[in-house]
This record gives sequence, structure tokens and C-alpha cells, in this order.
Amino acid sequence: MSVDVDLFEEHGEVAALWPHRPYHGRTVVCFDRHLDLKPLAPGGEEALRATADGNVSPAELVRRLPVRGVPGAFGLDDFWSAAAVVADLTDLVWVPSWRSYDGWQAHAVDSVSLITTGGRPTRPSTRPCCLTVTLCGVRLAVVPPDLLAGHLDRHVHTDVVTDIDLDWLVDEHGRFEHSAQDLAELVGVCGGELAAMTWSTRSGFLPSEYRTVGADVAARLGLRARESSFLPATPWPEDLMLRVHRGTAAPAAGPADEEGGVEQGIAVALHGLAQAGLSPDRAQECFEQAAGHGYHSSWLAYKIGAARYANGDHRTARQYLREAVRLDPQDTLGAHARIMGARATLRLEGPAAALSEFQALGAELPLRRGVWKTIRMLARAEGDMDTARTAEGQLRLLDRLSGPGAAEPEVEGA
Repeated sequence: MSVDVDLFEEHGEVAALWPHRPYHGRTVVCFDRHLDLKPLAPGGEEALRATADGNVSPAELVRRLPVRGVPGAFGLDDFWSAAAVVADLTDLVWVPSWRSYDGWQAHAVDSVSLITTGGRPTRPSTRPCCLTVTLCGVRLAVVPPDLLAGHLDRHVHTDVVTDIDLDWLVDEHGRFEHSAQDLAELVGVCGGELAAMTWSTRSGFLPSEYRTVGADVAARLGLRARESSFLPATPWPEDLMLRVHRGTAAPAAGPADEEGGVEQGIAVALHGLAQAGLSPDRAQECFEQAAGHGYHSSWLAYKIGAARYANGDHRTARQYLREAVRLDPQDTLGAHARIMGARATLRLEGPAAALSEFQALGAELPLRRGVWKTIRMLARAEGDMDTARTAEGQLRLLDRLSGPGAAEPEVEGA
């Protein structure tokens, strides 16, 4: 008889399995187009730790809607950080959708470089098969799929449990990048248990017409997919988030005085996201309307700031970029916003003020090459040669990480 495997709508829902301790003493191998590892939003860790008494399941703390800034202790992009807090996760192998190529290590470093560290050491190193780094309490290995078998054989000496986000199969244009058979064969290489699969259609990463691929992958593994989702239906069409991500359509937005709570505010903000590139003025109106409904969108604030920056309005750009950071300082968009905001400061106030902002960024984003190149340039301009030498050292470390077969560095920059 076939064994069932749980199939969820969104990644955060896998938390329903955590009370059974599926990750304890194991290495998790995750197939996912996006690395769902970023620091938890303020209050998230405390809320998760409060589930330790068993009276509340971590699944009850999952965000109910697949957008940034919706209340909930955790959701899509901080899923593995939550697992590190309450689900015994210590070792994670992320298998991205892209295969290895000459210079892939630089791509791997870039993929994790916007995850803030809180000033903690990340201990990065590269080998021919992987980039390894410690982030959000997790020992992470980034391993391209064609190098997975060798990595598992050489470097993984614990039991393995596998997690699949089915958006791994499909590129951002909705085209299959891998087949169901490709994925099944790689899962077979992992051995061990397949813990769960996720559709990611609500969040806009897998087109809804491909939902049958979950059952297909399960069948190829001799399993039976069991639909286990518990999230409520969204108040908008299933493909709305996909269209917003692609920028191909604008959802309808009601007038500012229309009845409705946070969900109405989200709909207005999504409309603003579709407008931001062409009409920042309209996007700003949507930001204020959404706020009037109780939804303050860091995502929309970032998009407005980026559009204003591109138009040369650096003062307004910095205002909205700082608002994006204030609303969600841990988000990777928040890191983007801090970098762009510091660049705006350079244009508005000069190198001394900008250097201070970039130094703070370097402490939080030690693997972000562009930040350290800017620190080096600004420090030299200000005659701060100690800071310039620190930046130069960090850039040398990143050069070693970005080359094949690099050894673990002896020290790590600030």
C-alpha cells in the first residue's frame, strides 16, 4: 500500500508536522526555487518559543495570507528560521533550481548575501560541491542539483529528510525547467523520508494549472499525495499573486472610503505594486489608502522608493525606503531598501554620512560584495584607511568564496 505524503498550499503550513519532530537529528534537503530563510519578524521568535508547552501548535502562528507584512509569527520566506527555533532544525541543504556552471559559487554567495546576520559570525566556506554558511541558527549548504549526489556522499553523515516546494520545477515565466522525473530521481538520491510537498500557487510562484504535478511526483516515488492544507481561501483569484510578481496585470482597487479591513487594504496595496513602476504618484495614493484600511505595506513602500530613486527624486526615495525598513527590518527587501537608502544619502548628504550607513550595513550583510566595495570607496574618499583596509579584507574573503574549491577562511570580516 502506498504511503501518504502531505501536500500543502504554502510552505509555512508544513509547521503542522513539527510537533512530530521530523527534523530531529536529521539533515533536511529542500528543493525550492527560493530560499525561505530570513530572520523572523519582531515578536516571531517569542511567539514560537511559547508553543514549547504543547498547548499551541506552531501551525497556528502561520501567516494567513501570502503577502509581506500580514500578521502572523512566520510564513513563506522565514519558514526555515522558524523551524530552527521550534522544530529541531540544525542542518539544511538547499538545492536551488539552477545547475552548476563556471562561477556558480558567486551566484550561491549572492543568493544568501541579503540575509541579515544580527552581527553574528556566518563562517562561510566553499567546496567544489557547495557553499556552506551559518544563518538564522541553521548550518546551510547551497548545492546545485547536479552536485547533490556527491555532496551527500562526502559531507552528510546523518539521516536525511526531504522537503519539496514544487515551484522548483518552473521558471518565473511559467516554463518547466525540470521534469517531475528529474525531481523524483534527485529525491531518490537523497534516500530517507519525504516529509512534505508545497504547491506555492497562492503566493504566485507556481501557475495553478501545474497543481497536478504534486501527485505526479509522489506517484513516481511510490507515494500518494494527501492534500493537507488548512489555510483559508484568499479574498482574490488564485493567480493574482502570480500576475503581481510578473507585473502583467493590476488588481482592482476600491475607493479609499470603501468598507473593509486589512484584506481590502492588501488589495489596494497590490494594485499599487502593479502601478509603482509607471506611476509612483498613484502608488503613493495606494500606500496611503491601504494604510487607512490598516495595512502598511513594506513591499509597496520599497517599490515606491525604488521608482523615485530611478527618477532621481532621492529625498522622496529615501523617505519611502526608510519606511519599508521600519515596517519590516528583517525582510530581504528591507536589506535592499537600506542599501538604496544609503545610496540616496550619498547623493543628498555626501560621503561621510553615507559611509556611516554603509558600515552598519556591512555588519549586517557581511557577504554582500557591493556594500563592501562602496565602503572601500567612501572610506578612501574620507581618508579613513583603517575602514578601507577592513573592506579590502572582506572583499578578498569574498573573492575566495566565489572561486571553486576555496578553503574555509581563517577570519571573517565585521
